[in-house]
Amino acid sequence: MKNKPNIVFICTDQLRFDQLGCTGNKIARTPNIDRIAKMGTSFTNHLTPCQICAPSRGSMFTGLYPRHHGMTRNGLVLDPSKEHFTHVLKRNGYKTYGLGKFHFEPTHAPVEYGMPESNAFWTLPQSEGWNGPFYGFDKVDFVIGDSFTSARGGHYAKWLNTNHPGAADLYLPENSLDDTPDDMEELWRASIPSELHYNHWMADNAAAFIKEQKEDEPFFLFISTPDPHHPWAPPAPYCDLFDPEDMPMPKAVAGELEKMPDYVRKQIWTDGNNGDISYKDFLDSGTFPIEQGSWQNTTAFSEKSLKKIIAYNHALVTLIDDCVGKVLNALDERGIMDETVIVFTSDHGEFMGDHGLIRKGPMPYRQLLQIPFLMSGPSIPQGMEIDALTSHLDIKDTLLSLVGVEGQPTDGHSLKPLLDGTQNSVREVAYAEYYTRAVSNQYNKTIVTNDDRLTVYPFAQEEGWGEYFDYAQDPGEHNNCFSNSLNDGRIEELKSKIEEELPLTPKAPGNILGFF
Repeated sequence: MKNKPNIVFICTDQLRFDQLGCTGNKIARTPNIDRIAKMGTSFTNHLTPCQICAPSRGSMFTGLYPRHHGMTRNGLVLDPSKEHFTHVLKRNGYKTYGLGKFHFEPTHAPVEYGMPESNAFWTLPQSEGWNGPFYGFDKVDFVIGDSFTSARGGHYAKWLNTNHPGAADLYLPENSLDDTPDDMEELWRASIPSELHYNHWMADNAAAFIKEQKEDEPFFLFISTPDPHHPWAPPAPYCDLFDPEDMPMPKAVAGELEKMPDYVRKQIWTDGNNGDISYKDFLDSGTFPIEQGSWQNTTAFSEKSLKKIIAYNHALVTLIDDCVGKVLNALDERGIMDETVIVFTSDHGEFMGDHGLIRKGPMPYRQLLQIPFLMSGPSIPQGMEIDALTSHLDIKDTLLSLVGVEGQPTDGHSLKPLLDGTQNSVREVAYAEYYTRAVSNQYNKTIVTNDDRLTVYPFAQEEGWGEYFDYAQDPGEHNNCFSNSLNDGRIEELKSKIEEELPLTPKAPGNILGFF
């Protein structure tokens, strides 16, 4: 065995904690992801410090809160001066390769910025043959966008359009294998052959990378799928695996949103001039007149559509699972499974109809903050579950401690003491922060304990917005008790903790790195 273990890091987009077989879902078909849990440890109380994509991913790699790594919201640039754990691994002899969706740079960045993760970059001559370096990665192969937008720029788009001309159109809803519901535009059966799908493209490239590595050199492999992020458009045969009629209805309590800040109940799909806009048009426009997160309440959707969202979400997760299987098989074939740390997680979760909402948004419900976090490999106990509070802020320190190297200080903690049993916890509370893009009073800060959750809106004090959930009485977060005077003492106590950890600064909400 080499001196340092290999690391394979698998990341999904918008996968909530309870969508896997190993996390208790009876419908899920995830034998390969479940295998990682059986071989290792599942952290069952793992939270992200931000409920949307880019800030969460920045925290994964830097161990810093979004306010400290600079990418406080989607559409910004992750500060390249901040140390990623990939930089540390590279300095210590690791070969680093990344595949898929990184979200470190904005997809819609103008061409003059020359940012490789933007679609515009791939119209430039310098894109020819470009594969990095990129934020500590020796080599990268990008999938840019989600579903039908994945063939517009990046390495996958170039591969698909060069080797299979016209196949990109098979992602489009107008070429669906069935009719999309009248009340929900983001549900269709993509006609792209599954072997050409970006998930299988990534898995095949990952397996090839594993097979070509030298035995005496450790490697870090990052595989990041855009799924099961909306729109939900699984290809055959995955789209037929789950009958929508067999899916349970989402968990919602009548009237629960009436107790939430009033913005939560509002439909947001307008073009900024009170005109309707589709999600596809929203992506194509390159302008963002609405708040990030793309949440929508479900009052306009039929029961059939809500069940189909759940069925197609499971289909996409099974597609991911098959691709994870290809990666695990490659490790087995090389005989290096025991020499490899494997991580499986997501950037954030998805409502899937719970609370009468879909997608994600500023409101930090548990369905968005809690995500799966699995680890297996050398020195990681097999078949163990750890229910201590953990955070994406802890990933950098954990990986570096497992391979015996050190990086710059972070906002997180190594989870190694939990794994070796020398500590029962590394944190008493976890924090999250959401920065706005369009509506300043939706900026919020959150504290989560084992007993409760408090969210404050510093710029909406006149509106009286706030969220408080007592988990002993309401583990599903259906009864917002922020206005109940009986909770005033506890709320003030938690508010003080939030202000100590995440004090309001002149830069909040905002970002120094520009807007796209």
